[in-house]
Amino acid sequence: LDGSTEVDVAIMGAGFTGLWTAYHLLQRDPSLKVLVVEKEIAGFGASGRNGGWCFSGFPVLPRELIDRHGREMARQVSLAMADSVDNVGQVCEAEGIDAHYGHGGELEVARAAYDLPKLQHMYDEYAAIGLEDRVQLLDAAQTADRINIAGAVGAFWNRDGAAVQPARLVRGLARAVERHGGRIVEQTAVTDYEGGGKPVLRTARGDVRARRAIVLAGEAYLSQLRKLRRHVIPMTSHMVVTEPLSPELWAKIGWERREVLGGFGTTGGYIQHTADGRIAFGAYRARYPY
Repeated sequence: LDGSTEVDVAIMGAGFTGLWTAYHLLQRDPSLKVLVVEKEIAGFGASGRNGGWCFSGFPVLPRELIDRHGREMARQVSLAMADSVDNVGQVCEAEGIDAHYGHGGELEVARAAYDLPKLQHMYDEYAAIGLEDRVQLLDAAQTADRINIAGAVGAFWNRDGAAVQPARLVRGLARAVERHGGRIVEQTAVTDYEGGGKPVLRTARGDVRARRAIVLAGEAYLSQLRKLRRHVIPMTSHMVVTEPLSPELWAKIGWERREVLGGFGTTGGYIQHTADGRIAFGAYRARYPY
């Protein structure tokens, strides 16, 4: 940022939240002046370094949504999440983003009989909102047709899942935002903000005033702002990626559709078959830095 400025919408954070917000605002109204302010580089944080799942799962299960908000709202939330998976693929195609997008769905694999009821429960959740046509329960043989996992006794498949290379996606999205008239300033840390009738993002390089709104899309990094440090707890997650595997190994494993893969156990886990022939995996039982 080179001095104070005024725009229609000012966004803190050039990760997925901030960039998708900017992209869709500009799609709806190309005349908007949209500025994204980023402390590091676009995609520096979790958006560029994650498990590469593009998935329709929502942190509140359909039956709990039904209890809170009714069946129709629960159904619409789930459909919106599914639409988002398709939208990522559509934007990649429209904008020429080579993010290694592979829409193979999502698999949750059981390797013990006592995990099978968990798969049934997943299916029942979708059936409760009339979306059972988007999911499928697989027996051991059907699971083996998709991926060869030792001891697998069954799986749950959700069609609304895709694998991506996250760094490619976030950098490509940043370039798309700029092509559509948005502006991204990097190496500019937001130090404070004000809401209300005259919203503003404050930085050491100048103030960004917004005629319409500011968007705080810093995710875990919002904990570094004094006003939010007791509202957000940053948590860690960890990734490992293998070297490219040989064609002979892939012939034994299968996994040709590149479904994003999960399972059960003490740490949970998320796994994907990358487009360049690697396996990327991590655990999502996070650590608290405090």
